[in-house]
Amino acid sequence: MATRVWTGSADNTTFMTAGNWSPSGAPANSDTLIINASSDSITGAVTGLTGITLKVTEGFSGDIGSSTTYLDLDGPLLEFASGGNAAYITGTWTDVRVSGGSRSPDFLQLKGNASTAITNLNCNRLQGTVTLNSSAACTTITQTGSPVGLIDVKSGVGSLTTITSSEGKMELASTVSGALDVFGGTVTISGTASVGTLEIDGGGVAEYNSSGTITTLTVFDGVFSARDNGSASYTVTNATVHSAGRLDVDSALNNGIYTNPISMLGGTARFPVGSTITLA
Repeated sequence: MATRVWTGSADNTTFMTAGNWSPSGAPANSDTLIINASSDSITGAVTGLTGITLKVTEGFSGDIGSSTTYLDLDGPLLEFASGGNAAYITGTWTDVRVSGGSRSPDFLQLKGNASTAITNLNCNRLQGTVTLNSSAACTTITQTGSPVGLIDVKSGVGSLTTITSSEGKMELASTVSGALDVFGGTVTISGTASVGTLEIDGGGVAEYNSSGTITTLTVFDGVFSARDNGSASYTVTNATVHSAGRLDVDSALNNGIYTNPISMLGGTARFPVGSTITLA
């Protein structure tokens, strides 16, 4: 177990080359690895390392891995604030903490396969795009602190239980079995994604363009919109709108199915022309 800092002194490239680290030595299980103050493009297949803490600071302006060769590590912690254009990382991580960084669309690509399993993904002051690709797994996602960044959750991401968005943008194409809390920013839900409990507050916006089901929808302060929903149908089982909430479901397709009467405790609602609405 050691703490090693990337220097690139050997070949400026290969992750597992001992001479690229200080103190010299190839990364090993339970190491803390720090990448900063470099513009190197770091490549090389890495598999089998466990217990890793990887810290990529804002002083790093190079790239990590490639779309064909991901950096594959397992560990308790990945801290990522790179100033580079692209990073491709996979592995089993307890915590992935992303902050700041560049505004690149490939800022952090998390590989779409069973090797990518994240317990907590926390993005703060995000500038670029964090992409969680299909067939990866992630339990909890939290987004705070910036109106600029984007979290892109592709279809087929498993294990999603809790998502909290307080600022920024999120594109969500996978089902959330538990709670999706939109307390600011905009979350766009697409594909066939369903949501257990969707709560909107703090001026947040949820755009529901999916053909899935929302079991419980509560709008305190913000907007639930299905105006651009182009699916054959979508379903909301229970819906409640409070005084500062807005329900914009006036899609030209009139494709919303509201299983139970909508509880209007204030707020506003827009429904499709010709629809039949039951209010509690």
